[in-house]
Amino acid sequence: MALIGKIRKNMWLVIVLLAVALAGFIIMDMTSANNRGNGIFGTRNAIGKVDGKKIDYNEFQKAESALYSGSSDVYGRRNSLWNYFLEKAIVDEYKDLLGIGVSSDELNELEFGNNLSPIVQNNFRSPQTGQVDREQLNQFQEAINNGQELAPQFVNFWNEQRKQVIKTSIQSKLTNMVSKAMVVPTWMAELSAKSQSEKVDFDYVMIPFAKVDDAEVKLTDEDYDAFIKKNATKYTNKEEVRNLSYVVFDVLPSQADSQKIYNDLLALKQEFIQSKKDSLFVSSNSGMYNPSFQKKDELQGVLKDTISKFNVGDVIGPYIEGNSYMMAKISERKVMADSAKARHILRNVQAGDALGLVKAKSYIDSLKNLIASGANFNDLATTNSQDPGSAQNGGDLGTFAPGAMVGPFNDAIFITGKEGGMYTVETQFGVHLIKVEKLKFISNEGRYKIAYLRSPIVPSQETQDKKMEEVLAASEKLKTIDALNADTNIKVESANGLKKNDFNIGNLGSSQSTRDIIRWAFDKKSKPGNVSGVIYTYTDEENYHDSKHVMVGLKSITKAGLASAESLKGVIDDLVKNEKKAEIIKSKITSKDLNTIAATFGLVPAKAEGVTFASGLIPDLGTEPKVIGKAFASKSGVVSEPIVGQTGVCIINVTNITPGTAGENVAMIKQQMAMSNRSQVSYKLMEAIKKSKKVTDNRFTFY
Repeated sequence: MALIGKIRKNMWLVIVLLAVALAGFIIMDMTSANNRGNGIFGTRNAIGKVDGKKIDYNEFQKAESALYSGSSDVYGRRNSLWNYFLEKAIVDEYKDLLGIGVSSDELNELEFGNNLSPIVQNNFRSPQTGQVDREQLNQFQEAINNGQELAPQFVNFWNEQRKQVIKTSIQSKLTNMVSKAMVVPTWMAELSAKSQSEKVDFDYVMIPFAKVDDAEVKLTDEDYDAFIKKNATKYTNKEEVRNLSYVVFDVLPSQADSQKIYNDLLALKQEFIQSKKDSLFVSSNSGMYNPSFQKKDELQGVLKDTISKFNVGDVIGPYIEGNSYMMAKISERKVMADSAKARHILRNVQAGDALGLVKAKSYIDSLKNLIASGANFNDLATTNSQDPGSAQNGGDLGTFAPGAMVGPFNDAIFITGKEGGMYTVETQFGVHLIKVEKLKFISNEGRYKIAYLRSPIVPSQETQDKKMEEVLAASEKLKTIDALNADTNIKVESANGLKKNDFNIGNLGSSQSTRDIIRWAFDKKSKPGNVSGVIYTYTDEENYHDSKHVMVGLKSITKAGLASAESLKGVIDDLVKNEKKAEIIKSKITSKDLNTIAATFGLVPAKAEGVTFASGLIPDLGTEPKVIGKAFASKSGVVSEPIVGQTGVCIINVTNITPGTAGENVAMIKQQMAMSNRSQVSYKLMEAIKKSKKVTDNRFTFY
């Protein structure tokens, strides 16, 4: 009670303390918002906006977790998902405006029917057959229809997939509405037909830019600025970008590392030779076993050149293949037919259907009994095979080479099969009754079954630690961009035009380290000329060791809008230089005679015949649109003014014009143009709508 009394007497102090605490909470929230994009005064959990409509971060994360749990390309999948959410926001707006939707019956057809959505087809495609795994899809349908309780991850997956199916269907309807409204006027088809048949012949002199020595050309910032302004559309940045300089320090194995790896592999050789179960031995020693027989020419490197000198049971190596030491054991050798002719009867069995497998085997056994009693294989195949491709031909598969069929089917014919023999085989398609009709031996060449041991040549931990120490020591001296450029012992590379949501840098590829580099470059504390205080380490994703260390400096910042000369130096140098060279070349042209002009530059005039406007190509010159345009706009016998082309300066003299006609193909051309236009609607329509929207992209604050 006494404490309560004291609090009442000092209420002002309580109010002050509460105010301080609240202020601290707000400040903490505001600072954390810089990293998570969800501060009180910011857009809470908005990973983006489309015309003010929020794309929720939690929904984005939920979709990523449900749809891409098995994907290793985290950056690519987030990019795809961003485009999906962006397009979904647009589709949702237009479906309400136009009254487009997906009925429950239509949705059922898209998810389970004969006209599956491309989304479902992709998600349920069997890697073995390349076809939709109906068994797996039916299990989902049965569970959903019967109200069975599915694991949470399956429920989330199906819900997110359904959203994509609906979005894709509505988007397709929107595209079809626009596509069907597109027409090609007859006059446009006639113009296209004429452009394909109208031809022009001309004499010309093409003076290559290389005729002007680089030493004659001095470029200034004004030259760059003028070129950029003239090509403003191409060199206008829609958003602010960063230009980086970076140095890569590769982590390579030492000679001692390589020798130890070689010796360790060699120590297994005798045991490998004595092994009776090669597949088990190599799997226990990080090796690999190829169960198929291969021709000598199908083998790699050393084996291809030497295997014929060895016997079954011999071990070859260690030898180097790529970045690994290898040993190879010849497990088996067999002379196989070069081709076979066979028929089969297939009884389909869904994966995991044990009862169906028993029934299929029993069915095949009954067919074998009928054949043994005199029934015709071809007739039985026609009436009993569930392979629609061959059943109508009496099960005939034609002639095929080893490896053309799936493993068990292939082995039954080429490994154990004999002409006239019948064999029962199980594959992922079901149960087959195979009849081998013909085995053709041409080369009588041996084929080999090989077991491999592989040891990657990688840097030891000691070597990795030593390299890191070297890089850290170097970083103490390389604190600025100028210091990087001044050091002649290192190679400085550039990465220009990086956007804040990029995840790939040149030869560094995409990884968390790359993403960290880009985030550092866009940090408000990073200024042009700075070198990051962090050494960015890249890991070999196959062998899990440090593969390289990278030092990065912020070279410059290019603001949104027209690019600066400084930011494009080294990128457009040749283009700017060629413009200057063109002026020098034109200044030396003082005649209207092609022979005189050609002689001035040590050239001879050439001829171009049968050039059409539609092709866009000139024989021997390639793509020169300005030259072609001038040729079709010129009168015969008039020497043109110099034309600055792609590769040099050209002067032409038209010698003949063959007028074009619409001909009899206008209807066909009209149809082709309409098909071409409609095929582009799906992509171009959505891109055009995106450009019309105000899109706010906050991904950078989350990833």
